[in-house]
Amino acid sequence: MKFMTLVLFAVVLSACSILQRHQGSGYADYESSLTESNVKEYYNDKKNYKKSQALEEMGYESDRPLSEAEAKDLQLRLYLNRLEDKLVTEKERKQYYQYKPMMKNDSQRIRFLLLPNVEARERLAQQYNLIGKYNDFDDSTLSLIEANDVAVGMNPQAVRESWGDPDSVEFAGKELYGNQAWRYTKMVSSHDGYKKEVRIIYFESGRVIGWESL
Repeated sequence: MKFMTLVLFAVVLSACSILQRHQGSGYADYESSLTESNVKEYYNDKKNYKKSQALEEMGYESDRPLSEAEAKDLQLRLYLNRLEDKLVTEKERKQYYQYKPMMKNDSQRIRFLLLPNVEARERLAQQYNLIGKYNDFDDSTLSLIEANDVAVGMNPQAVRESWGDPDSVEFAGKELYGNQAWRYTKMVSSHDGYKKEVRIIYFESGRVIGWESL
């Protein structure tokens, strides 16, 4: 009986191996789409998208040749992006995106991410004095705070010191990435006296990148 079962199992496997999908079935369409050229095209498109995204982040024009220094910076950014994609746990991501804006450059961020665990990265953050830097405002930032003004590069804490808590906060993606929009309602002077004005401050990776008035 056991022998017969094995024979039948072998026959079933053999039938599966020669099974032809009907051309009208979804399986046939799926299998025909998985050609080697299509797979290569998919990965090339993904690679080109990552490259164009990195160029935009760095402020480089995609339609001109890069200098040797710019090409090197681009490779560092692409390598950094790959390391960021490999962050697995919420604890890892939260730690990294908290410290990312305070690190000087991509080389520091790469060194941080190449460390094997959260504890080792925390020791490097202490070595870089990243914990104290967040609320350690420089003279120009202190001047802006005293004048109730904001500028590109300010962190959320500095904006709060200058303008107070926002009326509302909207997040783009996960909160820990630091991409958000803060909405304020301000009373501003005009020819007709004071009027309400809505101001929105945009943050990316925990730093001000711009604003608009509505």
